Amino acid sequence: MTGTDVLTTWPTSSAYRSAARTFASGVTVVSTRYRGQVEAKTVSAFCSLSLEPAMVSVTIGTNSPLIWAIRSTRRFGISVLHDSQPDVSRHFARSAADRPDETLPDFVDTGGTPVLADCLSWFTCELAAAVPAGDHQILIGHVTDVETRPGRPLIHHGGGYRYLGPDLETTT
Repeated sequence: MTGTDVLTTWPTSSAYRSAARTFASGVTVVSTRYRGQVEAKTVSAFCSLSLEPAMVSVTIGTNSPLIWAIRSTRRFGISVLHDSQPDVSRHFARSAADRPDETLPDFVDTGGTPVLADCLSWFTCELAAAVPAGDHQILIGHVTDVETRPGRPLIHHGGGYRYLGPDLETTT
């Protein structure tokens, strides 16, 4: 294709999903405090955007109540899950109405933004932009604080959870 060619066909959603599942990603829980309640959702579409200034992005379905809560509060937290937390991921992957009545994971308040108390790392952010992207919105945040703990991340690949094996090589 050249720069002037126009794509005239689109992949089916099934073909797209199959291809997208070949990309391994970490698993996060994105959260905010809205009207006195913690709103949270499992999100695997997380990306570090910039070091100076520190910025990240998350992608959330347009119909998620979390989008409107974050747009209202202008603040959100991102908790990176460790490899012993697939149950936490499954819990927040459900809609709030479909979550079982079980003990919720503990959140801590980090200057007004909730993050999971037990996670591999967390970021608190101020909303810089919300960009429509098909049936999702890309939320871009200025990072206001971070914390990291030792451990291995929970990985999502091929529609399931995976764990990192032994290190093959260390890069910096």
